[in-house]
Amino acid sequence: MALEQDIANLIQSTDALTAVVDNKAQQLDNQMAAFDTRIAKKEQDVDKFIQEAMPETRYVQDIFIGGSKDYFYPVWWRFPDNAAGVSKLTIARQYSWNSDTKPLDPNRPHQAGLLLELEGNAYAWNGDANFMQIKRFHERYNPTVSHVSFAAYTKVEKVDADKPLYVGRDDGSVGAWCYRYNGMYLRGGGLKYRFIKNWKGDVSYHDGSDNLRRELTEASFANSSVRWYAEPIPFEDRLAPTLSSIPYANHPYTPPTA
Repeated sequence: MALEQDIANLIQSTDALTAVVDNKAQQLDNQMAAFDTRIAKKEQDVDKFIQEAMPETRYVQDIFIGGSKDYFYPVWWRFPDNAAGVSKLTIARQYSWNSDTKPLDPNRPHQAGLLLELEGNAYAWNGDANFMQIKRFHERYNPTVSHVSFAAYTKVEKVDADKPLYVGRDDGSVGAWCYRYNGMYLRGGGLKYRFIKNWKGDVSYHDGSDNLRRELTEASFANSSVRWYAEPIPFEDRLAPTLSSIPYANHPYTPPTA
């Protein structure tokens, strides 16, 4: 009888222990489920934060302009239109780039620092906002940029000899007249430049391999025609960017008529 009682007591204790273990297991399951829910929520919060805090995409294009340091060479592009909002373009040079060859100053490693930050939209023949604004401009040690313009600074000529030049300009005349491209000129001589944009597509440029002209584009109409082309500009003809150039003033808002 004593043995049977001991066995019965052992079974009863085992059952009680099993109930305790089962209860603890259920508590652990509940806690793990709560942890899983909290972790899933945290993962969602982190994903949302990363998505919202994601920096704007930057497209970087490095170029090299040879030729002569006594000339500025044409650079041209088109800002995207209203569908892209405000487009940004930064042209930059770290001050000691090309310090191995010293193309501008043979006596020092610091050649030229440049930071030119532009915002813009479309181009002159586009029907959208159509502007370019100089947001920041800084040069150091040597000047490297000239003729920054919403409508690229070019010369014009006839495409069709039998038709007058578009908008009555003179053949070979020069000005900020290219209605299909934005533009500027960058100094040659063997310098590296970096374009940083928030839109896809490369900026076009004259690499300084010669001092010949580059044709940008042309147009022909029933009563006129025009070809826009750009040539290197001598250093003495430099036109430096100015922060007072606010092209919004060139495109004033006109209220619609009734």
